Amino acid sequence: MRTTILARMVLTACLVLSICLSQAYCDEVWRTEFEEACARTADVMTLSDNELKALIGKCERLQKVIEQQDETARKVYLKRLQMCKNLYVYILEAKNSEKTQK
Repeated sequence: MRTTILARMVLTACLVLSICLSQAYCDEVWRTEFEEACARTADVMTLSDNELKALIGKCERLQKVIEQQDETARKVYLKRLQMCKNLYVYILEAKNSEKTQK
């Protein structure tokens, strides 16, 4: 199962990179990815460990893309992305801590 998730992530990354030949389309892609990554904060407590790890990974990949944007977009989206990632990390750690205590 872990290999399947990793394979899907690699294929998705390759697809996104191959599509990003046009800067305008690439801007749309990373913004869509950003919205998808941060949209799950409302239901964060219902996510599995694997889903949380995947979202954290997506946030880390998006950070690299956002760092290459213009200053205004970079400041706004990096801050928002960091807040989403911090929430996912916190919940993952809390769930793991809870499992260890049981």
